[in-house]
Amino acid sequence: MISGAERETTPLAGGSYFNRMNSVNLPGKKILPVWLLCLSLWFAGAGWSQSGVDLLGSPIPGITAIGHHAIGINPSLLATDRPFSDRTWKNRAALDSLNRKARRAMRKSERLRFMSGFEGGISIHTPLLDGTRLVDMFGKETQWNLAERRAAAEQLAIHPTDLQLDLRWVGWSRHGSKGGWAWSIEDRYNASLNPSQSLAEFAMLGPASSLFDEVLLSDGSVVPVDSLTDEQFAMAEEGIRNSGVPLVMDLFDGGSFAIQHVRSYGAGFGLNIIKTRTLGLAFGLGAKYYRGTGYYEVDVDNQVAFAAFNKGFGTDLVADNATLGSLLRPAGFGVALDISVRAEIAGIWFASLAVNELGSMDWSGESYSLQNPVADLSGWSDNQGGVFDLLNQGLAPTSLFLTATPERRVVSLPTRVRLNGGMRLGNRGTLGVEFAAPVNDALLRQPTEMGVGGRTKLAGFHIMGGWRWQKDRGIRSPLAVIWAPEKHMGQWGLATGDLLGFLSPERRWSWGWSYTRTMGRARSL
Repeated sequence: MISGAERETTPLAGGSYFNRMNSVNLPGKKILPVWLLCLSLWFAGAGWSQSGVDLLGSPIPGITAIGHHAIGINPSLLATDRPFSDRTWKNRAALDSLNRKARRAMRKSERLRFMSGFEGGISIHTPLLDGTRLVDMFGKETQWNLAERRAAAEQLAIHPTDLQLDLRWVGWSRHGSKGGWAWSIEDRYNASLNPSQSLAEFAMLGPASSLFDEVLLSDGSVVPVDSLTDEQFAMAEEGIRNSGVPLVMDLFDGGSFAIQHVRSYGAGFGLNIIKTRTLGLAFGLGAKYYRGTGYYEVDVDNQVAFAAFNKGFGTDLVADNATLGSLLRPAGFGVALDISVRAEIAGIWFASLAVNELGSMDWSGESYSLQNPVADLSGWSDNQGGVFDLLNQGLAPTSLFLTATPERRVVSLPTRVRLNGGMRLGNRGTLGVEFAAPVNDALLRQPTEMGVGGRTKLAGFHIMGGWRWQKDRGIRSPLAVIWAPEKHMGQWGLATGDLLGFLSPERRWSWGWSYTRTMGRARSL
């Protein structure tokens, strides 16, 4: 995985190297294992709204993001667009005829507040959804035979797996005649996995993977890997390789792996610099403070890996004295800025430019060399819990690395540029096009994409839809339907990243949900 990170190697806990040369013990269950964190996606249903499902499901989020949704996308929209409110132009002559007190009362009556309680989006792209049996949601163990494990490993190696869960716990915005401001609190879970064939088999089969030539069974007999049966697989204890102990590089060559969880506290404002019927110009600025609990990446090109977790993330680090955050203390901190500008002509045509995620994260964890030998897998247990339990065993740092160097690392955030434009169709419609692309090689960066679509009102519903093209992922058809009748404060929304996603769920399965409230008569700006 190409990180693009600026690294600052700082010895921790005395600055020495720590070795764990004994065989790695892979427990079958943990309080909250790394991949069971990903499993929680299934029970929950952002954040990075570039994932393909923003919280309102729009193909052009830089145009249609409203209120606090504009944080991290286009903060200038806080000045130009009022959530679920029709645009009205003031009668200048009538306004000038009012006295100062009356004009102030009018401005106060037009102020608006917009808030949400719990919103979210989930996006999953994985071959494991295509007919492969996963962990039973009701706690019953799923039995996997050897052929099914090998088939799952093959699919993992062919098709990449991307998981993203975004949760906005609370959001709030305030809008007046001169602009608006907003804040929000969000959680973001990301995982990206594109393993080599060897790594996929190592995770799914353990000592029975093709990485080894023979398997030592619990009865002391040795069986060739190719002739292993289901009954013998349950007795597998150790893999034997005639060419010597395999290196981690042998597993990761040709693949990549990364996982991350961060919580962000964001705030931003939009300011109307010029606001007339002929010309409108707005500026927006936003900032986010990040607290990270989990980070894991593998950089095959430089033959190194890095991991930083707190205890609540549910995985162990290799070095005993490496910095491992407590349940409450994060393992990483970061700050990012968003800058945007928006122009509008004649109240119809508009265009905007935004740059998002200008910043970095500072993580305390440990680094590994991909030249370290892999454990002999003594103590490997045949866990029948499902795919994610098996992946947790095969991909945890303690499963792959025997030595580690405590390290503090500064990692660039995925900076992204967003350019869009379009036209208004009265007070009921908007058409637009948007282009977005990454500008650095940061971890978990989203691909270049282009969206074309629109928004309209129909009875008591707001409908957004269109097409979004993403590099290496093809064309999607996102759609959002928001129930927002006139004179009702509450709005319910449901979005999908691809209206036809149910035809190929292993490649495109994504949903978003939203509940917001629009309230007028704010007391002060």
